[in-house]
Amino acid sequence: MDMFKRIKESVMDLVYPRRCPLCGALINSNERICNRCSKDVEFIRRPICRICGRPLYSCQCRKGDFAFVRNVSPLVYTKSAKKGIHRMKFHNSPYSCTYFGKLMANAVRTEYLDCGVRFDCVIGVPMFKDDFLTRGYNQAVLLARTVAEGIEVPLLNKVLIKHKRSRPQHTLSNMERRKNLEGVFRVDRPELIRGKIVLLCDDVTTSGNTLNECTLTLLEAGARAVYCVTATVAVVSEMPAIKAAAFGMGW
Repeated sequence: MDMFKRIKESVMDLVYPRRCPLCGALINSNERICNRCSKDVEFIRRPICRICGRPLYSCQCRKGDFAFVRNVSPLVYTKSAKKGIHRMKFHNSPYSCTYFGKLMANAVRTEYLDCGVRFDCVIGVPMFKDDFLTRGYNQAVLLARTVAEGIEVPLLNKVLIKHKRSRPQHTLSNMERRKNLEGVFRVDRPELIRGKIVLLCDDVTTSGNTLNECTLTLLEAGARAVYCVTATVAVVSEMPAIKAAAFGMGW
C-alpha cells in the first residue's frame, strides 16, 4: 500500500507539480513550503497580547479598543508570510489558503480550544460582491473553510455580508479606517448566529478595524461573543511598508 501511494504521489507530481504556497517555487510532495521560505517565515512567539494577538513588543492596543474577545495569529506579516499573502490575494493562488488555514486551525486549538473556548460556527470576513467577481474567490472564506474543517465546527457562509463598497483600508489613517467601514456589513438570517459564539477569520490583522466592525455587526445581530483568528498579524516595523504597498498595488 505504501509503495502504491508513493507511485501515485510521483505521478501526481509529474502531472500536477506542487508549488510552494508562499512563493510559487516547485516543491516535492512531502514538502509544505520550499527551503528558502522555511528559513525566513516568522511564527508568533510568546509573550503575546491577549487582545490583538501581536507579540507584546509590537502591541499598541488597549483594553476596550475592540469588541471581539481576542484575536490570535500563527504568523507575523513579514518576509515569506507577506509574500504568501500577496500571492494568495493578488496572483490567483487560492491553494495557498490551505497552508495558512491549517496553521490558523492549530493556533485556534492551542489558544482557544485547549483553554476551554468552544465555538458554534466559523465565519470568514466577507468581500463586496463586485470585488468577489473580479478576484473569483474570497480568500477569507477559503481560510475559514479550512479552519472549520480542522476544528470540526460548521462554516456559515453568506450570513455576514459586505453590502457596500468601502475604500481600501490600507490607504487610510487609523481614524479614517474606523469611519470607512461604518455600516458596510450586515447579517442575513440573524437567527443562525443568535446566542452563538462565533470564530471570525481573515488573512491579515493590521489596525484590527475590519475585525472590529464585523464583530460589532455580529453582536448587534445577536451573537453571544466573537473571537478572531487571522493568518498573519502586522507588527509596528511593517506598518509603513504596508501602507506604501497599498498605494502601489491599488488596494
